[in-house]
Amino acid sequence: MKIHERIKQYIDSCGLKLNFVADKSGIKPKRFYRIINGDAPLNVDEYEMICSGLNVEPGYFFKQMFLETKNNVVTNKMVS
Repeated sequence: MKIHERIKQYIDSCGLKLNFVADKSGIKPKRFYRIINGDAPLNVDEYEMICSGLNVEPGYFFKQMFLETKNNVVTNKMVS
């Protein structure tokens, strides 16, 4: 799962609105939507701003819970 997908999944699971997160992050809504939809690359500064706006540590989106799907896909491919 790509980082923008992990962030979007977190936002959705918290029931937050994208405009609210964009505002809390200090990123213009149009740019924020492009990042979250994967239409624009996410740079490190913006990633830190989003984490700050969501009140999570920058390493949060790299934790095991987000890697489980990727690991399962790799394991399944290796078994086939």
